[in-house]
Amino acid sequence: MSKVSDVVDSSFDRGVADGRIPLIILSGFLGAGKTTVLNHLLRHPKGRRLSVLVNDVGEVNIDATLARDVTQVDSSSSDDVVELSNGCICCGIQGAFGEAVVELAKRKPDCIIVEATGIAEPQRIVASLMGRDEEGVSSLDLVRISNLVTIIDAEWWVKKIKETYDPVRRSLLLFSDPRRPLSELLTLQVECASVIVLNKTDLVSEKSIRRSEDALAAISPSAEILKTSEGQVEIEQLLEEERFDISSTFSSSRCDLEFSGKAQVPNGGAKPVGAHDHGDFGLMAFVFRSRRQICHDKLVKFLRIGIQGLLRAKGFVWTDREPDRVGYLSLAGDILRFDHLSKWIHALVSSGEMDRSQVPAEVWRKWDEKTGDRRQEIVFIGIDLDRAQIERDLESFIIEEKRKVY
Repeated sequence: MSKVSDVVDSSFDRGVADGRIPLIILSGFLGAGKTTVLNHLLRHPKGRRLSVLVNDVGEVNIDATLARDVTQVDSSSSDDVVELSNGCICCGIQGAFGEAVVELAKRKPDCIIVEATGIAEPQRIVASLMGRDEEGVSSLDLVRISNLVTIIDAEWWVKKIKETYDPVRRSLLLFSDPRRPLSELLTLQVECASVIVLNKTDLVSEKSIRRSEDALAAISPSAEILKTSEGQVEIEQLLEEERFDISSTFSSSRCDLEFSGKAQVPNGGAKPVGAHDHGDFGLMAFVFRSRRQICHDKLVKFLRIGIQGLLRAKGFVWTDREPDRVGYLSLAGDILRFDHLSKWIHALVSSGEMDRSQVPAEVWRKWDEKTGDRRQEIVFIGIDLDRAQIERDLESFIIEEKRKVY
């Protein structure tokens, strides 16, 4: 599937002056407090007419029933609550989702709020909204995404941070594997968020809250983080500053910024790629780079069972398993995905499948006369990471020149 940012229609840009209805997407896993946040917004609309679309993968949509009860008692009309059941809006019922958003927009509310199911992937939700029907109409012709909000259970998040120090053996999956484990899905929801709501903060200590904020900021530095208990988020917090930008939201995670060298230092300037420190809690990010080939089996074993405190890793690798193809890895929690994608440009040039004059400019900027674009480029994000030891371990997996596979 293509990145959403790769297929953006210029008419969807947030800079376009228009009368489109603002739309807020609420995501987050089961039990995080999405419905509690939604019901608080409905009870306190601050003079705004809110329309709601609630998605549930089951046959009975309990959340929609609760939302409808709230609007009957506290708001203008339960007709502005639409439920979509028996499927997820990011995959199974994309068409029905787009149609429902269009119908709600035609009623001219002040805002539309979408409560996604806990297993929905943010990129796919946005892709669903971008899709066009047989008449060429897209939901984003009528609505604009103001914010993509991910709600996190603070108590659960604190436990997940502590688990990074526990022994682990990560599951190894191919990118083609359709399974989406919890830890991986939650990481995607955090990375894509323009606003993160750290809910249930009354259940954890102040020190844990600060550490949780730093961990979230380390993964998604561009997101605004709101702290609350009992889902008490006000509608103006989600509407007054529209932080979602369809052209950059899905390329502004810490991993993406480290790759590009645009990670920010505290004074707001762009920092050189290297270690990044987050205050007193040992949170950091760094990029491992090398132009030498690495042993596939040793690398995978290391990532599956090593590195205490690791929250996230992502990057490109050049291994002896498929030396002519780009290795790509993504580690989130207890899941490691590793696969080989298309050929390295260097392999195409060496085999005569591509002329040097056809090498894209962005590839030339990273070109090495000996190895071309073949390289190791892995971002690591975590707590109290021993960068020197990690780099020594990775260097020990380097294959000697005489044993290198091309």
